Amino acid sequence: MFKLVINEFNKYFNRLGTYMMLVIIVAFMLLGTFLGMKFSSADNSKEYTSNWKTEVKQDIEKYHQRLATIAKKKEDNKSLNDITDEATLGEKIQKLEFYLKEDVQPPATNNFYQTLLDTNGFISFVTIMIIIICSSLMSREHQQGTIKLLLIRPASRLKIFFSKYIFAILVSFIFLIFTYGMTALISLFSTKMNPSATLAVSGRKGLKMINVYDVLGQQLFANLLFIVTFATIAFVLSVIFKNTALSLGVTFALMFFGDLVVMFLSSKTKLVEWIWPANWDLSKYLPTNSSELVDKDLSFAFSLSYDIVMLIVILTVAAWIFNKRDVAN
Repeated sequence: MFKLVINEFNKYFNRLGTYMMLVIIVAFMLLGTFLGMKFSSADNSKEYTSNWKTEVKQDIEKYHQRLATIAKKKEDNKSLNDITDEATLGEKIQKLEFYLKEDVQPPATNNFYQTLLDTNGFISFVTIMIIIICSSLMSREHQQGTIKLLLIRPASRLKIFFSKYIFAILVSFIFLIFTYGMTALISLFSTKMNPSATLAVSGRKGLKMINVYDVLGQQLFANLLFIVTFATIAFVLSVIFKNTALSLGVTFALMFFGDLVVMFLSSKTKLVEWIWPANWDLSKYLPTNSSELVDKDLSFAFSLSYDIVMLIVILTVAAWIFNKRDVAN
């Protein structure tokens, strides 16, 4: 089994395409960082000193005055900056007042820990890369005719099947850690370090203080399960269809339209919690997520259990099909 997994690593990590995916991830990160620095205002680079309480109070007063000035203007006379400040300054005031109340020094607006947590929004892009890899894990063998050479090995079909699936999980983990690692590396040079590991975030129940390391661990787990879920779906479909394009297309359709289906069904039935797309993203249970759940009966434990059961079911079906399939032709 171990040699089969290593064989998969050799096949995929000896290809230029795999490294190009990693380069593309870094390129988009650098582009986002550059654009953020290019178009950020002076206020976005503000950093508080040891006299932070006085500075925070001054900023709160300044923001209130700014909002009062905007409120006196007619809607037709408001500039783009006026509209932007009107939409964002209220939240900034609430967050600064919360830091004062909790006696915690606020970080710079562009700070290291928040940037690291914001990597969560980049996971869908990483998932696309993993889907591209896993959609060809088995179908490529059929399309190139190498499946027969693979099956004449002394290893059983199930060993071959699960060695490829283990590789799918490992490559998902590698891409996830690479993404967060590159975010941390780039952020060391482009953001301000936080004064502490305590951060105020907006959740479903309003502002709350979190320990960044605790939430980061939860976020990494949720992101890994999300990526592994789609890696599994892509792999299973590549086994069933024996066609890379078809497995790729169906997996992308599930990924991009799953949320739309959930939103549509949530207004029609309370049974929406029993469909997979409503459960496969565990990051919605993180304290950093402020959006409402589609069903109040949903919970982290329920969604995690549902995901595990579904992964086992589709893997079992795919393993059975692969074990029984006639590849003589």
